[in-house]
This record gives sequence, structure tokens and C-alpha cells, in this order.
Amino acid sequence: MQFLKSILLLAATASLTLAQTTGIAKYDNTYDNANLSTLSVACSDGSNGLYTKGYHTLGSVPGFPNLGGSGTVAGWNSPNCGACYQLTYTPPPPAAPKVLNIVAVDVAAPGTFVLSQAALDTLTGGQAVMLGSVSVSWTPVAASQCGF
Repeated sequence: MQFLKSILLLAATASLTLAQTTGIAKYDNTYDNANLSTLSVACSDGSNGLYTKGYHTLGSVPGFPNLGGSGTVAGWNSPNCGACYQLTYTPPPPAAPKVLNIVAVDVAAPGTFVLSQAALDTLTGGQAVMLGSVSVSWTPVAASQCGF
């Protein structure tokens, strides 16, 4: 029985690891503006849009300021609008990896997350401006992990 539990735990860990993808996270201060209308981002007013769902400003989106553009959002009304992603940044040793859940509200280049500076500061321990961009691993997570 213990052996079976060990195998199941190993399989679960392996599938989680395989589900992670690598990419780049950087910042744009546009996403720090809590008063910015969601009509000004790709995830605006279509059936998948944030405005349509009652989130009229970035500040009203659950988890603000942990949001930004994502390479998974192809454009206006993308089904990935409002999706929640877990980003992991691994700084140089001896620092421990940092994890942050973010909400996709706009487009970005494939493999890229363009976050609010506040979100990248949280992920990098206050080093967003100094670092500019960092390598991350990311995986989709349940919307509830971002406050929806």
C-alpha cells in the first residue's frame, strides 16, 4: 500500500512538472493603473471580456495588481481572457523560488507575460526595474486561485 502511494505521488508530481512551461515575465506600468478601463485591453467587451463580466477597471479585477498581458491571449475576446496562471521565478541561490498567481487581461508575445510592475516586484522581491525581465515557469491554475 505504501508503495502504491509513493508511485501515485511520483506520478502526480511528474504530471505537474510536465504541465509547466517556461517563458519570460516583464512589466509595463500601464497595468499598475487601478482606474484603467478594461475597455482598453484585449479582454474588454466580448462574451469572454472582463468588462462584460462586470470588471470595469483593472482595480476591480480580482487579484489586482497581479495581472497583465499573456501570450495565451490571442486577441480581443480570447477564451483565455481572465485565465489564472501560476508563475514561478527562481532567483540565483541561495534565494528560494517565488510563486505568484496572475490574471490574463491583455495580449502579449507568445511565451511572455507582461505584468504590472507591482506584480513583477512581488515575484522578484522588489527588483522589477533592476531586472527588467526574468525567466519563469508557468502553468494554468483554477480561476479560484486568482480570486474569481
